[in-house]
Amino acid sequence: MARTAAEIARTGVATPVVVCGRNGALCRRLTRRPGVHVFGWVDDMPALLRAADVLVENAGGLTALEAMASGLPVATYRPIPGHGRANAATMDRAAVTTWVRRRRDLGPVLLELTDGVRGRRQRAIGLGLFESDPTAEIAAVVRGRVPAAVRPPIRTTRWTSRAGAVAVVATAALLAWHGSASLRAVAAGRAPRDDRPAAVLGWVTPRPAGDRCGPVRPTAPRW
Repeated sequence: MARTAAEIARTGVATPVVVCGRNGALCRRLTRRPGVHVFGWVDDMPALLRAADVLVENAGGLTALEAMASGLPVATYRPIPGHGRANAATMDRAAVTTWVRRRRDLGPVLLELTDGVRGRRQRAIGLGLFESDPTAEIAAVVRGRVPAAVRPPIRTTRWTSRAGAVAVVATAALLAWHGSASLRAVAAGRAPRDDRPAAVLGWVTPRPAGDRCGPVRPTAPRW
């Protein structure tokens, strides 16, 4: 993340805003760098996303979904191995994110996403993901009404089908517990945007009030 923040700053296109969560060492190190705005734990991530113009991330997780729900274009840069690279490729093909594969492309892509056709198209596609109610899709899976095109090519029994449905519901419930309030907040537009160009990096995890770069007590996630 420190390297990414430095490379964004060097483009001259955007001001990097880094969310470090519980990584106190990273937070303290970046605080000493000029031109980089640093946060530790963030209590209101929707407001920070709406104040930014681009989300730069490396894994394609829930923070990317929060950005899409707020109409914020997403760029994937230096994705982490495994699921990060897999998500980068899949989401880039779906046109909900842009995978920046080379450092020299970072500045031009940030310009396109902040004030270009690519950014407007990506915002529209991302917001479109939240037009329907996902609970209806989950209910269809539970009732066994899964379209043939997306059914797994394996022989299932009554028990394996039920296990699959339980897994889907459990995953959906976990995501809803972690992210639904935040997604509703950004989609409702309660936090105003401003005109300062910025790129938001990273993932946030719980930390107590006080020193934004200090140690973190284990706490339940707050969204």
